Amino acid sequence: MRFSEQYLGQTVNIKIDRPLGSKHPKYGFVYELNYGYVPNSVSGDGEELDAYIIGIDYPVSSFRGKCIAVVERIDDDDDKLIVIPENMSVSDEQIEQKTAFQEKWFRHKLIRFHPSICLICGFLGFGKTTFAKKLEQDLPAVRFTHDEIMCQRYGRTPDNFQKKYIEIDSFIRNQTQTAIQNGKNVILDYGFWTKQKRKEYYIWAKSLTPNVQFYAVCCDIEIARNRVIERTKNNSNELFIDENCFNKLLATYEPISEEENYPTTFYISSS
Repeated sequence: MRFSEQYLGQTVNIKIDRPLGSKHPKYGFVYELNYGYVPNSVSGDGEELDAYIIGIDYPVSSFRGKCIAVVERIDDDDDKLIVIPENMSVSDEQIEQKTAFQEKWFRHKLIRFHPSICLICGFLGFGKTTFAKKLEQDLPAVRFTHDEIMCQRYGRTPDNFQKKYIEIDSFIRNQTQTAIQNGKNVILDYGFWTKQKRKEYYIWAKSLTPNVQFYAVCCDIEIARNRVIERTKNNSNELFIDENCFNKLLATYEPISEEENYPTTFYISSS
């Protein structure tokens, strides 16, 4: 990996030394974007790493934003970051068009940051949400826990459960698409108990980003059963699931397997 690629997906501070509308000191062309560098960095050419700022249409002296791509020059070692405001998206075509005033003279390729969708897999009581919350902070990411939203909106024992499940699923899918378009990682804390559900959501997630990963949380069934019974008894912020319901749902559970051939990281949940 080239030095510049470590900034992909990161928030960076840029010092602008050639603001929008200024002229190159040697070649005389006009800068059609704010252009600067990452202070205290060292690029492959021994100078500080340069950056184009897209999305700001007036001259600035500094900028803090998200690095969503790198222009990697093929003929020399002088890469350029592409930095934009948070919650903005820019296509490859737009990047090429806006940087052409300078990059048209260099052979280059565009390396993009692709946010990830993390699919949390496992049964009731396995510790999926605890794991998802930690992952949310580590990445960072936007987390959607279906049961959590269901309980917040409709209480512990919602009627017409299947209808409400579909409604919340539609909401989460729309929010996920928006987050991915804005360059944010997403965690879907559903469970994905069956092969069919895993296949459905994996295909859909791959239509949004190439970076899709299952995280399979594993746990002893008796530990999981005791957890669910205990939290149903003592936690009014959880969906009501008694032992009978737990057993019925357990009959539908299909643990993820290697034969399904998904990129999967396994996590063992202890008592």
